[in-house]
Amino acid sequence: MNLKNNATISCDLLVIGSGIAGMVAAARAASLGLDTVLTGSSSGFFLTSGLLDFLGVYPVESSQVLESPFNGLDQLRKQNPDHPYSKIDNKTILESLDFTARILSSGGLEYSSAKNTNVNILTSAGTFKPSFLVPQTMIKGSSIGSGKKKILLADFKGLKGYSAALIAQALKRRHMDVTTVTIQVPQLTGDFNVMRMAALFEDDAFLHRTAKQIESSVQDREILGLPAVCGIHNSQDSMKKLENLTGLDCFEIPGLPPSIPGLRLKNAFETHILKNKVRVFNNVKVAFTAFENEQILFTTDGEPFRTQIAAKGVILASGRFPGRGLAAHREVIRETVFDIPVYHPQQRSLWYQLDFFSPQGHPVNRAGILTDSDFRPVDKTCQPLCENVYAAGSILAHNDWTRLKSGAGVSCVSAFCAVNHFHARKKIK
Repeated sequence: MNLKNNATISCDLLVIGSGIAGMVAAARAASLGLDTVLTGSSSGFFLTSGLLDFLGVYPVESSQVLESPFNGLDQLRKQNPDHPYSKIDNKTILESLDFTARILSSGGLEYSSAKNTNVNILTSAGTFKPSFLVPQTMIKGSSIGSGKKKILLADFKGLKGYSAALIAQALKRRHMDVTTVTIQVPQLTGDFNVMRMAALFEDDAFLHRTAKQIESSVQDREILGLPAVCGIHNSQDSMKKLENLTGLDCFEIPGLPPSIPGLRLKNAFETHILKNKVRVFNNVKVAFTAFENEQILFTTDGEPFRTQIAAKGVILASGRFPGRGLAAHREVIRETVFDIPVYHPQQRSLWYQLDFFSPQGHPVNRAGILTDSDFRPVDKTCQPLCENVYAAGSILAHNDWTRLKSGAGVSCVSAFCAVNHFHARKKIK
């Protein structure tokens, strides 16, 4: 959206942050008929695998991988009553995740789940990652975990950061039947990145040439694993075409950033929210100025255009340190929009364990904003700081999401619920 100098924009809800939490919040608000403005940068999607986790590991000290998130959820709530999932019932969690899958489908990207259980997805490190909602282009790879499939892994000569041979070594240690093939890409010389590779997959001639090179290695193979670069805008169609050409089931293997599945996720969210008339200010920061006449006032931060936004409510989905929702100073961590108090160990020396791989994790990873059951930030007496300010996503306290494999789930669920609570409160008024 183009900004006009000194313009004033009014809305029901301002969503600050364009990551997963911000996108889900904006989509949910639009679905409820709220006039919504979304601000922030969505560049963080390039760092995501495209997998949407719910709860993959618990207890984390024992690295217990969960076949179903619900197998660990009750224990998590008992041991960590301040965790975001402790504020939400199971039915609402599933409703939130189903909503996320539906809006992505509306944006042209299909996700699959496995009847409320986690799916183990092969990664480019040769490990298996438990996830709840999985891109359609990756889901067939979940079948190799049984060890009964005859697997062919492909890579592309010159593609940086991915090796079929490395993955095959890890799978062979699990006694899996796996072979590899390296595909030549005449269009690209030397080393090249995933963006250039993904663009080629939307060319039918390239798909035919790739299938030809795979033919000599098919033999008795049943399933083909490829790096997650199989197209940007039409990845599902590209995979189907390659399956028809090779006669093999195909699946993508998520790898290192920059992430093509993350880019697809971003594109699908943006397609949906723009179709639903959310006003989007890309790469624009906002600065809080005042509470006035039951509205929360902001100015856009940056020249040459300065615009005032007047919102009846706010969803703070600005992320942690990379997204600059939190800022670490020498002895304190601060929230950067409202200066909301942040929960964290009081002494800097207690932020980290001496052992980098400590089973207990690092306390700083549980730092964040404390909220009430409606996801409104609270003060030291646990009272809401403002009736219509909500927080969602990785900025929330007590969610060591990297170790719990719960980052996307908490983002989706907290954003969905925060918007619901704001909408209910607005209707009452």
